[in-house]
Amino acid sequence: MINKFIKFPLWKNDGKAIIALNNLQKEQISKFQAKIFTKKYNFVNNSCLCGNSDESLDILVAQKDRYGIACDNLLCKKCGLIRLKEKLDDNSTVEFYKNEYRDIYVGIEQASNDFFNDQSSRGQIFYDLVNKHINIEEIQTVFEIGCGAGGILFPFYKYGISVSGCDFGQKYLRFGQEKGLNLYEGEINEDKTPKKSQDLIVLSHVMEHFNNPLQTMSEIIEYIKDEKYLLVEVPGIFNISQTYFNPILYFQNAHVHNYYYYYLTVFFESLGLDVIYGDERCTFILKKPKNWIKKENIIVYDKALSEWAKRVEYSLKKFQIQYVFKLNPHYLKQGLVKMLDRLRLKNLVKKILGK
Repeated sequence: MINKFIKFPLWKNDGKAIIALNNLQKEQISKFQAKIFTKKYNFVNNSCLCGNSDESLDILVAQKDRYGIACDNLLCKKCGLIRLKEKLDDNSTVEFYKNEYRDIYVGIEQASNDFFNDQSSRGQIFYDLVNKHINIEEIQTVFEIGCGAGGILFPFYKYGISVSGCDFGQKYLRFGQEKGLNLYEGEINEDKTPKKSQDLIVLSHVMEHFNNPLQTMSEIIEYIKDEKYLLVEVPGIFNISQTYFNPILYFQNAHVHNYYYYYLTVFFESLGLDVIYGDERCTFILKKPKNWIKKENIIVYDKALSEWAKRVEYSLKKFQIQYVFKLNPHYLKQGLVKMLDRLRLKNLVKKILGK
């Protein structure tokens, strides 16, 4: 039934944004596209991490992202990973994050209290999650890569833990620096952050941006002390209907790879990490074993991934049908609330439910 109604690609490149854009976002998207047109920004091929080189095993699922930016997203039928067909080369990536990324994705030139507080709320959730699964007293130092204004670090900082972080975009970093946080611009730097110096490294919605995730994650692990921890969160594919409502909102030109729980379990174990906790939201707590050794030429694959790829393909179509026909539980809840309100039963039901 789903295959009859829904065909790939689910979203074709029509240049239209799905979200409302303010003037700053429109201006920066135009600048970004102009740099592509004039070859100031350049792209390179993005091969799948499972080693698949057979184009017939790739499904084109989307030709644009939520901002209306053209970007082909491929689903690998061998492993279920969704990836950009082409990614910005490394130099273009750095310039994009310095110049356009925050303006496009946040829509404001400088961090605000609301932005910082949203980050801080997520940081408290991370703190509680870490405290639940490991002894928080083991954590004396925390470093966040891609920290923005540093809000995620703030709860750890308030509890007396030594925190630091890095990111591109000095305007956002300055907001956190003014709150007493030790933040610096650029990538994690051995001169500023020695290797094997951190009890916990946090990557919150950052790993999906990495051009070369296996290489980059291996380099990041070197900064963690032996038998200490890494907290990673990325937007999970199977969590789309719970978070994004309209599935196209999930796709973003800056997301080089899109993951799901089982895939990441294979990924992290391939790197030699122990999985302490993980869920389908794609929040993970990982432990670096004693005498961890950096591996080379890793291929992320096991036989079960091909079956998971079928689930990813089916789920994308299902999420789109739910959206088109308003079958998403969130829409049903909204409709029920409106109906009760019209019948003047909303407050009565709230009292019965104890709300």
